[in-house]
Amino acid sequence: MQNVHGEQIQDKITTNMINVKSLLSATSTKIVLLFLLVISIGLWLTSHYLLTFQNKEMDWEWYDIGGVQVTRTTDTHQLLFRRVYPFQQAVLFTSLTLDNRFDLFTIFNHSCTPDQTYTVTVNRDKGSQQYPLICDENGRELSFRLVMTTPRPLSITFNQQSITFQPRNWALAFLKKDQFIQKNKHYFCTKKHFDACEYEWSRD
Repeated sequence: MQNVHGEQIQDKITTNMINVKSLLSATSTKIVLLFLLVISIGLWLTSHYLLTFQNKEMDWEWYDIGGVQVTRTTDTHQLLFRRVYPFQQAVLFTSLTLDNRFDLFTIFNHSCTPDQTYTVTVNRDKGSQQYPLICDENGRELSFRLVMTTPRPLSITFNQQSITFQPRNWALAFLKKDQFIQKNKHYFCTKKHFDACEYEWSRD
């Protein structure tokens, strides 16, 4: 009788241990899933913030994992690249001019007054140079434009905050390729280059 009773106790202990292990396993799984959910939500919110920050009423998409975003203007279908610098509250837009020069347009999310002077410092290999910043009519942002025939690495400093432009990280050759295809739409469209058929050159 004692033996049977002892076996029953042992079975009960074993069952309880299994239940505890199952509970711990289920709890661990829930914690991991909750952790992954929190990370996913955080990444989505970060991505949404970066894609909508100073979007200029355009729909931006990620071009690559390096942080470069891409879109087309709604009126001329011009291809645009940009990169958001959240800690500096700045955005750097890159596009091509009509004569195939590179247009760097920088916006700083900074309050301003039109009658006050603001400057930005651009540092390049040949030295540094100051440029005037333009205060927008709402007094919420400052901007300046830099046009280059050949893009070179540089840093832009305003209010003790710097952002860097490294041409090799921007796929700038694709901008030239896209503009060339747009300008020669009829040729490329017949070659089944569907971007050329859809996005006709309309900047004249």
